[in-house]
Amino acid sequence: MAATTEPASKSRLARYRSLAVPIAAVPTMLLATEADAAIYSATGLTLKIGAGGTNTSLTITGAGGGNVGVISLSSVAGSYAGIAGANFTWRNLSQNSGGQWFGGLPVAAGATWNNHGRTVGEFPGTANGIGTGNAGDINFGTNNAGGFNDDPQRVGNTGATWYLLFKFKAGSAINNYGWLSFTANVNGGFNPVAGSYITITGWGWDDGGGTIGAGVTVAAVPGGTGLAGLALGAAALRGRRRSRA
Repeated sequence: MAATTEPASKSRLARYRSLAVPIAAVPTMLLATEADAAIYSATGLTLKIGAGGTNTSLTITGAGGGNVGVISLSSVAGSYAGIAGANFTWRNLSQNSGGQWFGGLPVAAGATWNNHGRTVGEFPGTANGIGTGNAGDINFGTNNAGGFNDDPQRVGNTGATWYLLFKFKAGSAINNYGWLSFTANVNGGFNPVAGSYITITGWGWDDGGGTIGAGVTVAAVPGGTGLAGLALGAAALRGRRRSRA
């Protein structure tokens, strides 16, 4: 019997079909590179700090729920909400002309340690600076807080979410970057301290040394789509070949 030969179009379709991998069949672990860093986070917190608040602490956890750091949260009479932690370094705002105040640098969602998205020109005073420090205070007050202006860090009383950026070692040789989220209630007037407070709402950090964006809670898949993208690409190519056939 003479051998039969498949049409060229059919053999091509078979080859492309073998390249297409159903997305559901791709193991989740394969959609990220091996040894990828993990992001640990907590959201939905309601820790009130400031006038009328209480002193407490916030535990930052990592793999298996292990304790990797503790941030102290304190209501400091007449001036600010204190946020600090051993071995934690914060993106800070300072002002050394007429006030001698410093504290955290509130940033918007998506900001990172090296791309914080704020400039010294946004804040009152003539000797402002953005740097690093061991506290992430949010300052309130005018007359009894070292010459502070009302809401010197410009968070406003809008209910909007702001973030503080930090880094810490967590027992490793690399810096691990993270964020702390909060909302603010700034009571205006001559002495806004009386009713001003912030509410800590969450935190997150990346254990691989990446400068995580403020508010990020899930690690990005390298290359955008990983193997899932390869599967979709093969399927699209197969569709084009089929239409030509």
